[in-house]
Amino acid sequence: MSMRRRCAAPGRCAAPADGGRRRWLAGAAGLLALGAAAGAAAQAGAAPRATVTILDGAARLLRGAGRFDLAEGVRLQPLDIVETGPQARLVRLEFADGPALDLGPETRVLIEPRFVGERGRSQARAYLLAGWAKLSGAPPGSRPVAGGPPLLASPAFDLPGVGGSVVVALGPSRAQAFAEAGESRLQEREGGSAVGSPRSLRGGEFFSRTGATPAAVLPRPLPDFVQGLPRGFLDTLPSRAALFKDRDVPPKPAGEIAYAEARDWLAGEPSLRRALMNRWRPLARPGAFRDALVANMAAHPEWDRVLFPEKYLPRPVTPPAAGAGVR
Repeated sequence: MSMRRRCAAPGRCAAPADGGRRRWLAGAAGLLALGAAAGAAAQAGAAPRATVTILDGAARLLRGAGRFDLAEGVRLQPLDIVETGPQARLVRLEFADGPALDLGPETRVLIEPRFVGERGRSQARAYLLAGWAKLSGAPPGSRPVAGGPPLLASPAFDLPGVGGSVVVALGPSRAQAFAEAGESRLQEREGGSAVGSPRSLRGGEFFSRTGATPAAVLPRPLPDFVQGLPRGFLDTLPSRAALFKDRDVPPKPAGEIAYAEARDWLAGEPSLRRALMNRWRPLARPGAFRDALVANMAAHPEWDRVLFPEKYLPRPVTPPAAGAGVR
């Protein structure tokens, strides 16, 4: 089953002069080779950055302790949070190496999350906390690449391989994924841990987990999923990344983050919120954000050490009283 419709494309060194010249040349060649290898390794290890290439509707960016208005051409950074409003029709994020992530209304995504203290989980391109997302990876019909970091992570499942496109919907009581085209791999998660082994989703298959009902793979999506599908996901849109290749549009500052905006992230997966805690540490100064942190400490107990460091100082050693131990 396909949900697509076609649409129109919118130092300088001197060599020795003595007999050590050959040794110098060999050493220099070795250093150049090591430098090239190190540069290639660094480039390979760096996650390709995402750029906002389509913004149809309101969306905001949470970066560090600040809130910003999102705009087309903004290049996203690790641990940036993109949130769309209820009237947003489509926000597209395009990665430098090809994959695209489309966001629907009321969607919350963390870019390049860091999972602190969790073994076996690789850093992902993006982490979907809630809402609608459509991930377009490899060309339709290709097989997903085994291994490597997931293209999309979430509390309910990770997508370590996408061979085509996958549409995901996450809510308080549902986690669904539709393999629109190509074959994809899905690793189910629950309670902050992986569940079982990764499973394959062939083109047209639908993964669904609602409430306490065990997860199932169905031959086609459920009617409520189809009815709720954002209309912007029906279009096959061309890449717009080239339009912003040489542009870096700065987002417009819109104030400081409020606790209500950060609450769900603060209470998220433990391995995820530890990284965000370092980002939001400046907000622990006296004020409304700090007061809310204290009032809701049970949801994020790791903040107690940040807010009340004096409680965790080493206890002073009391010297023994004079004459103690002498009989």
